[in-house]
Amino acid sequence: MKKLGLMFGAALTLAACATGGGRSFDDPAVQKLFTMSTPMYYASQNLASQVAQGCARYSYDSALDAQLNEARNEVGRGSLSANSLRRAIDLETDVAQRSFQAKHDVVLGSDDLCAAGDAEALEGSAISALLIPA
Repeated sequence: MKKLGLMFGAALTLAACATGGGRSFDDPAVQKLFTMSTPMYYASQNLASQVAQGCARYSYDSALDAQLNEARNEVGRGSLSANSLRRAIDLETDVAQRSFQAKHDVVLGSDDLCAAGDAEALEGSAISALLIPA
């Protein structure tokens, strides 16, 4: 258990040094993403990508995404573990999309998602961590 704690701390330190101009790993929204289960992480990642595609005011932070994935791989919750969880990821993504649409009264893929992105940013949600305001 102590070894896992040290690995976690090392992964966070390494990732924090690598974030550069993006959000810091100390940011609570980034921490939410880091600590999520693999299915929840990929569902949030998918929603953030869709918001960025549906709103010209936001772009997707692919650099932070790559850094998070690397840090999550260090603790067994990154892309290396995703293949075995594909069904769970698909189910969680479907649930998260429906919830997001109901919460913000939008239709993903057809509505302007700027107001939803703004609301997520104000909330400090995990989704907002992957959105870069333009």
